[in-house]
Amino acid sequence: MQINGDLLNKVKAAVGKNSTSYLEKILLASTEHGNFGMDLLDRLRNQLPATKCANCGQCCNSVSIYSLEYHRIVRDLMTRCSPERLHRFFVSAMRPDLRQADIGKEKRLRCVFRDEKSKVCLIHPVRPFACRIFGLLKEDGSRECDQVEDLNFPARAVSESELTELQTKILENSESYQVFENTEKIHFFPFEFWVFRHVFSPQRALQIYREVLTGMSTPLSQLWQKEIQLDPIQENNYEI
Repeated sequence: MQINGDLLNKVKAAVGKNSTSYLEKILLASTEHGNFGMDLLDRLRNQLPATKCANCGQCCNSVSIYSLEYHRIVRDLMTRCSPERLHRFFVSAMRPDLRQADIGKEKRLRCVFRDEKSKVCLIHPVRPFACRIFGLLKEDGSRECDQVEDLNFPARAVSESELTELQTKILENSESYQVFENTEKIHFFPFEFWVFRHVFSPQRALQIYREVLTGMSTPLSQLWQKEIQLDPIQENNYEI
């Protein structure tokens, strides 16, 4: 999918001008969300095997998460980060063009919470479900990454039905949106989408998702490549 460069430039200009007020909206939205679903999310995550990895960072790209996970991350950051650091995180989230990378033959958005210098995940205790299940031992004895090891012995295989059951409980408590007409609603979007959803509106966030974020990510482009393309966007339809 092609990137709508005009829309991206408008987003960049708006972030440069209004980043402080945008941050206030982001923090207020997660504050008002309260503790709803947080205990449930933590309990479900604790049911997964504990693992460690070599921390090579190859998989530390922007992944799709549930709104419940998004609020969990924001609320965690608010408890331990200075206003200046919060500002840097969310400006980076709203400037995906600064985190584009080629990973093998794919285009990816690098994760906003990956510290490349120290090679650590800055939100590891509250990392999303997608990150936690990557590399878990499967029923056939395989793993998506051979750098992942279980912390407990013997290693426990996790079935697809178990993962589906856990995720179903999360999505039941998360927001959902229809990306394209005549497609079903989905519950999982990149962290960046959820940021734009609270900075602007769900409709504007969906537009940025379709016309900017999907073009920056090979997995997202492949996910939606069979969908009907939207009509060309007129200038007055995407004022930020």
